[in-house]
Amino acid sequence: MKKILVAFISFFILLIIMIALVAFFKTDVVVKENDKVQIVATLFPQYDFAKKILGDKGNVKLLLNSGVETHNFEPTAKDIITIIDNTDIFLFNGTLLEPWTEKIIDNIEKTNCKVVDVSKNIDFITIKEFEEKNINPEIIYEEHEDEVNQQIYDEHIWLSPKNAIIMIDNILEEICNLDPKNSDYYIKNAQKYKDEILKIDEQIRNIVNSSTQKEIAIGGEFAYSYFVSEYNLKFVSVYTNCGEGENPSIPRVKSVIDYINKKNIPVVYYEELSEGTVAKMIAEETETEALVLYSIHNGDTENDSYVSLMNKNIENLKKGLK
Repeated sequence: MKKILVAFISFFILLIIMIALVAFFKTDVVVKENDKVQIVATLFPQYDFAKKILGDKGNVKLLLNSGVETHNFEPTAKDIITIIDNTDIFLFNGTLLEPWTEKIIDNIEKTNCKVVDVSKNIDFITIKEFEEKNINPEIIYEEHEDEVNQQIYDEHIWLSPKNAIIMIDNILEEICNLDPKNSDYYIKNAQKYKDEILKIDEQIRNIVNSSTQKEIAIGGEFAYSYFVSEYNLKFVSVYTNCGEGENPSIPRVKSVIDYINKKNIPVVYYEELSEGTVAKMIAEETETEALVLYSIHNGDTENDSYVSLMNKNIENLKKGLK
């Protein structure tokens, strides 16, 4: 009880300090520009979706810096000030998928900023159930050392294009509520982007349906439960966890190598923003190719988009699903 009280007091002291620091960060936070809609997004997909919907009628800020790994993200005082200062909409994946947001949601909701859970109406995949359903008897299975600290759900909901469209609709609804006079403009922009995403979905289905190889190998962190579930793909992975996990053991890696050789799987994939060390080692041992399969939790805000990164995935899938 004493520890809880101390933590409670410490949090409010920190909040007071952060508010006091607003003046020092005024040049860096989101500033109103001709009453345009101002949005802050936690992750790249919702940043990109909001940007495409708003067009030239608003500004979107990505809370994370481009190219930064998002797992176990904790906001800084400056991040929180960015959210609460002159922001109309805060986009996040919900507290179940981004638990760190529980620490700040109550305070954001006390401002004029609208908190929007972009995962609304999406069915989450539970990591443990997904792993149990997809246990490969030919691969050595490893229990997690610390089950308490493991994620419950896979947060990469957008890797199903159908979910991406639901996210867009959630964002569109709130933007139109905030700025109804421009709703036709926003609806048109959203539909145009959804049409592009539907084309991606069709391309991936065509690749999978026309391929005799319907199994992929993952040599890095496994973030693809929504993706493989959407397209009914089989997979083999050196990691047992959909999020961050312990490094795989040598026996497990050896069993994956043997399986890849047995099944003649031509490509070993790994996540962006990683060195792909394990995947490249497996590729060398199996005389296959190591390629990136983008999880799209972050990206280059100047050059990337959800569609551009999914198109890169399509090109790499063609090589893995011959």
